[in-house]
Amino acid sequence: MAKGNYYYKRLGNNIKKHRRKRCLSQEQLAFLSGVDRSYLAEVETGKANPSVRFLHKLSNTLKIKINSCLKNL
Repeated sequence: MAKGNYYYKRLGNNIKKHRRKRCLSQEQLAFLSGVDRSYLAEVETGKANPSVRFLHKLSNTLKIKINSCLKNL
């Protein structure tokens, strides 16, 4: 596995953890954030490299700071 993929998986797991803490489905989080659900699924599984804008939208919806998503990378 390429090193970048390792970080993307960790990032995706952090996002998923915060989403579940808020009891939101991927579809609900995507709708509330104004992002595509299938792209959110790719981010959560580490298959996509999200932009800062995408992370900002998610963090605002989840009421967390972006650095919470990047923690322990």
